Amino acid sequence: MSESESEYIIHGTSYENLLNILKNGYIDNKPKESMGVYNKNPKQIFTQLVYKDIPDEKNKKPYWMSCAIVLDKKILKDYPFYATIIGSFKIKFEDGKTSEDTILYGEGNLTRMPNLSKLKTKINHGFDFMHSHEILFNKKIPLDIYCKCIVLGPYITPKEEKSIIELAATLDIPIKKNSEFLGINKFIDIIES
Repeated sequence: MSESESEYIIHGTSYENLLNILKNGYIDNKPKESMGVYNKNPKQIFTQLVYKDIPDEKNKKPYWMSCAIVLDKKILKDYPFYATIIGSFKIKFEDGKTSEDTILYGEGNLTRMPNLSKLKTKINHGFDFMHSHEILFNKKIPLDIYCKCIVLGPYITPKEEKSIIELAATLDIPIKKNSEFLGINKFIDIIES
């Protein structure tokens, strides 16, 4: 599994949260009330790794919510993070580094990208991509540094799309449209188009 340019970190979010993120210029580490169980963990940002040729990728949705903020994978080099089995996050970010469920972690300020082979093996052999893993960060993520684009899913209305496009234009963030879930490879093709 060689390092690929077609690897991205995805933060799925709702339309309402995306508007707040665009207004603020960063992804905050405090989830909104609608996050349910994740409210118990107010200091972490939940993301996932996507890359081409995940087994059975044609039948996989690349993100949970109606919108996906696509982040440059270099954030794994710059920011402290840990990757874990979905739902196995720790209330304290620091506890994620030593948990038995942790697949990979990085201290931040690394001189090179972490090796993602162990995480990819877990994803490739998992029951379902969406339930295979989550990558957590413990501080705000500035869009101007890490955001590659925003992909709007098929559930965004034309009115919502218009407001997102207007806000994203103020930050010079490209907007892409994923009119239907066609698998992860097609999703990455949309990002790179």
